[in-house]
Amino acid sequence: MKLSENPIFLTHKRLVHRGGVLAAVVIAALIGFSLLLGLVGSLSELSQHRWGFRSPESTGKGYYGWVIGVEILVLVMGGFSRISRALAEDRKAGLWDSNRLTPLKPAQIVAGYWFAPALREFYMAAVLAGFGLLVVLFSHLPVTLWLGTQTLILSTALFCGLLGMLLGMAVQKSPGALIFVVMLFAYPFAFIAPGRILTNFLFPIYGLINQFQIETSDRNLNWTHNPELFGLPVPALLVSLSLQAVIGWFVWRVLVRKTANPFQPLLLRWEAVAIFSILVFTQHALIWNGWNDANYGNRNEQLLAITHGGTLLVGLALLLLASRSPEQIRIESMRLGLKNVGQIFSRSSVSLAFALGGVAAVAMILQFFTRLAENVFALLVVVVNLMMIFLIFTLLLEFCRLRHKRRSLGFVALWLFVLVVVPLILAGVFQSEETARVCLLAPSFLALTDSDRDNLPSLHLVNLVHFAVIIFLALNWRRQWQKLLQRAS
Repeated sequence: MKLSENPIFLTHKRLVHRGGVLAAVVIAALIGFSLLLGLVGSLSELSQHRWGFRSPESTGKGYYGWVIGVEILVLVMGGFSRISRALAEDRKAGLWDSNRLTPLKPAQIVAGYWFAPALREFYMAAVLAGFGLLVVLFSHLPVTLWLGTQTLILSTALFCGLLGMLLGMAVQKSPGALIFVVMLFAYPFAFIAPGRILTNFLFPIYGLINQFQIETSDRNLNWTHNPELFGLPVPALLVSLSLQAVIGWFVWRVLVRKTANPFQPLLLRWEAVAIFSILVFTQHALIWNGWNDANYGNRNEQLLAITHGGTLLVGLALLLLASRSPEQIRIESMRLGLKNVGQIFSRSSVSLAFALGGVAAVAMILQFFTRLAENVFALLVVVVNLMMIFLIFTLLLEFCRLRHKRRSLGFVALWLFVLVVVPLILAGVFQSEETARVCLLAPSFLALTDSDRDNLPSLHLVNLVHFAVIIFLALNWRRQWQKLLQRAS
């Protein structure tokens, strides 16, 4: 079936047109026309003197930057919000379930929601892109600048559209607050080391700015060089498009599968491992050459700490998305005749925690490989602590789901607050650094950033304390599963 014949696409297209697109297109045209007029005026000798522009090219880059900034705001962020809200509203009204009962294939349903709700934003972006081309031509800039930036904007809009659908399937409220929190968290790290942070390529901040080729005095903050993967330069455009295509393919699989069967887990375990491996190894590839870069100074430790923090964040998110509810595992175990906890273990997310921890450990060992002898004890602290964090989170999540049912997430948050935040609060109250070390996250970050190797033995002792927490959770996890299996039999 062609997209133009897709009933879901046609329905949302009519809704968009019924809401009116002419005013939005005129607004976009007025913005583009105003910027074009501003460029023409700035190219005059008087405007160059007043604004201090050095050349027509630099003037054009400034105005074209404003064009693509508005275009990103409209198409990427506006489209993401529009798609997620449309799907969430249809789910709340029962229309999504009704569409699932039609003869349409799951992929056709996903495609209809992917392209239609953001048509108004696409029209506005197309108008802005046309004015952007005029700005480039008037400024005698290379057309490749326009082609490269517009390609990245379009690919990012499509990628964020898939993420918007994923969010629309997960929640039934406006995603505005969530978007703000994510941007607030990610924004400061984008400028610490532009060419070495993964999010700058997945959401191609670096690729867009790299197209402008604007030199900076600080080599560490230079946006003109191609990024390096394991020390080999690769075009920023290629890195961004490849990452978006691969991760977007996995998101597409998830959307199609959840449309076909909403009761399946959001992620299959092999998908979680594959996505985690791609993101972790790509990030380590980006910072690989930093160890031998004398001009990079002490930022290597900062980048390793940021990479480790991102690894933990992505790993915990994937564990949450890929974990199956105890009820699903119980029903499957009854169908297959599984009656012991050992067989349940292979189907729980605890085994996934071991897999993700192993991937992260291999990536960290490869990162330390050239300096393994002098960092072996620090590496051991990091790897052990990372594995323990994954295991504690998974055991805690499953235990709370078994014990507290619908209130499970609240109790998970409570226990994580006790393990992570309470030691830091007590350390501040009693002004004790030793108390802060008991924090679940402390050993790995201290091992990566603290140059004092005398502290490593105490960090190993802290890991032993956390190992005791794992034993406690594992025993209670096993007891809860035994109770559930006894009730089922």
